[in-house]
Amino acid sequence: MIFTSSSIFGKEKGIWTHKKINNQACAIYQFPVSEKGDYTKRGQVVFFVTKDKGAVYVRADAGYTFETNKYIKVTIDGSNFQFFEDGDSAWSMQDDRIIIDAMKAGKQMIIVGYSSRGTQTTDTYSLIGFTKAITKLNESC
Repeated sequence: MIFTSSSIFGKEKGIWTHKKINNQACAIYQFPVSEKGDYTKRGQVVFFVTKDKGAVYVRADAGYTFETNKYIKVTIDGSNFQFFEDGDSAWSMQDDRIIIDAMKAGKQMIIVGYSSRGTQTTDTYSLIGFTKAITKLNESC
């Protein structure tokens, strides 16, 4: 199954999951299909698309504090985008709708970031089922 609806924050890799946050906010999220990097300890790694009061946001959580003043590279089927760091989260520097449109057209998303210790990580996400997931998000919130 590519897309599930869940009221629990499950941890199945490569699956887009829907979660209702409250009466005005919902999210879809995915844990990466692969995580690479020379690290000894890392927290939860997850990519979110959140809809809150009509606005839609994309965010990547790295499971570590990003190196400050260094951009995070997001590649969707060969197209590159820059995200900025905010603690352990990365946010799009462009209109989030541009990222969402690329995700709908894409098959794979790769996120490369650097920890505050300089460790490079590469996380790979499947975009299969994303269009169905974002449609569910827009319909449910």
